[in-house]
Amino acid sequence: MKRYDFHSHLGKTRSGDANSAVQLVEDLKAFGISKVGICSLSGNGMRAQNDLVYEAMCEFPEVIEGYADIDPKAPDAIDEVHRTLGECHMNGVKFMPWKHGYAAENCPSLGGVLDAIGEYGVHVQIHGGASPLCTPFVWIEHAKKRPHMKFVFTHICGREFGHACIEAIKNLDNFWVETSANMEADILQEAVDVLGSKRILFGTDWPYKPTNIEIQKLYHLGLDEDELEDVFWRNAQFLWER
Repeated sequence: MKRYDFHSHLGKTRSGDANSAVQLVEDLKAFGISKVGICSLSGNGMRAQNDLVYEAMCEFPEVIEGYADIDPKAPDAIDEVHRTLGECHMNGVKFMPWKHGYAAENCPSLGGVLDAIGEYGVHVQIHGGASPLCTPFVWIEHAKKRPHMKFVFTHICGREFGHACIEAIKNLDNFWVETSANMEADILQEAVDVLGSKRILFGTDWPYKPTNIEIQKLYHLGLDEDELEDVFWRNAQFLWER
């Protein structure tokens, strides 16, 4: 079975450990992962992080799908959207309010930034959980207003908002969830039971989480072989199509 990792990272970790695109690709290949989507969150500025991802995309064009790190409150946010999605051909945008220090509920520029992203047909990826800044609900309202766009909650919004986000998006077919770093069996099972296999994406959160555990936990959710194919690679392939 093919495996595509929808959500991983590049650049120094929060503890300062370095890594490289070569290490990323080799580590994931050992677990049968042949494609991976990455962003970089190891610094404060958008451009430096996005350039690191673009270099990795160029180094491994058949393996790495790049996501832009965008801070919607930055004055050059829309310029960086056009640079990364247009010139660099990145294949998604990652929002992490926790890192950039804003509450999406109180970020008036966010709507315009989302509309700029919407011109490119790529998905919007939102870090959910782990911080009061990473609540899911305002993103759901933005998704309702933009049914032509595709949205993903990473980590199924963590143990903090997992159940709530699943219930809130169950009838919103332009919203998916991604499984990495969520080890709550009841939340994972609810995602399967409520959303179904076509709205769940496999990710590893490399280099932060053990890849073998991120893979093996999906085999304990009652998914049959065809449903596992959805989660492990088909859904990622669909969202990577522009």
